[in-house]
Amino acid sequence: MLLSVQQKYIVEALRKLGYVRREQLQALVQGRFPEIDISDQRMDAMLRQLRNLCGDMRLDGGLAGLSDAQSDHRRLEAVDVMLELAKGQLQDFSAAVTSPELLRFALEGSSLRLFTVATLSNPLHSNTQARAGPGRVVWISDSGTAPPGLTLPPKHFFAARQPDGSHRFYGS
Repeated sequence: MLLSVQQKYIVEALRKLGYVRREQLQALVQGRFPEIDISDQRMDAMLRQLRNLCGDMRLDGGLAGLSDAQSDHRRLEAVDVMLELAKGQLQDFSAAVTSPELLRFALEGSSLRLFTVATLSNPLHSNTQARAGPGRVVWISDSGTAPPGLTLPPKHFFAARQPDGSHRFYGS
């Protein structure tokens, strides 16, 4: 069986991210293919077919991923932040980053906008500087709240997790 363009994108996204929530994957596919309605039923059918065709595809209670990838709650939250900021204009993303970074992504529009999502919760990370590079840095923490006294340089933001799972963004 041949894979659809959407299924090829799903495999590409999972190779980049490892594990994502099913609804995150559905939002990624819908954003990439806005001309097609990616309903719950369509997504379920594509994932079932992929699981049967790809021996390394796993579906574990709301999570979709590749068998060699480990689920990471920080990465899942970074994907949430990316999807909230992208609003359907995601150009590309990569999880091939170094700690404390979790995810890098680019948004399309009138000009290219680059973002990095990083974690303040990394015990190996003692200051609040992500690797120098272009774009904005969005910080998250395991607690969902900013540590007391957090000050951020220009182009750095903190994403505070709200009770409904969305984020509120604070800058310096």
